[in-house]
Amino acid sequence: MSNKDKRESPIVKAVLALDNYLSELERVGTKINSTDLTADFDIDYIQKLMARFAECGQGIAEEVTNLSKHLQEAQTKADAMAQQVGRQADLFNVRRNEQNEKLEQFRVLGERVRDFNTEISRFRDDPTQLKAKLPAVEAQLADLVQELESLRQAARESKMRPLEKSVESLVQSLQAARKKLRDAM
Repeated sequence: MSNKDKRESPIVKAVLALDNYLSELERVGTKINSTDLTADFDIDYIQKLMARFAECGQGIAEEVTNLSKHLQEAQTKADAMAQQVGRQADLFNVRRNEQNEKLEQFRVLGERVRDFNTEISRFRDDPTQLKAKLPAVEAQLADLVQELESLRQAARESKMRPLEKSVESLVQSLQAARKKLRDAM
């Protein structure tokens, strides 16, 4: 918010008006109090000062009321905004928890994929053992791909694009591993 916007706000206008009335009240009050009423003085001048003093007093009362009204309105707006931000914070927390849950799923699946790749690498030197365990390996691979696809779909529906891309990359690496297994046979 620029300084110009702040100066034009109702609260600032009320404070400035109040300040002007207070300054004028003090100025006029000082003149009234410094007048020697035991000496020869101008009655009309003192009467005008007294009227101006009363006007300033009335202006102060009005501006205090005005300022109070604007402060109450500001308080109401701030409370409404705080409630809206509170609702957004709740939604943010839900979203963050959802994201953390999905990231944890991804971490666990990533570990399973790493373990799977480690297991497969042991069979590369022994094709007969790989052939014997191929159905179990294929089933394990299919399960991993299925779980990753489910996580990728959930990430897509939750609009978690980076997670979706990471899962997609992991799925592609598993599909490449599947192709290598089939080619080895």
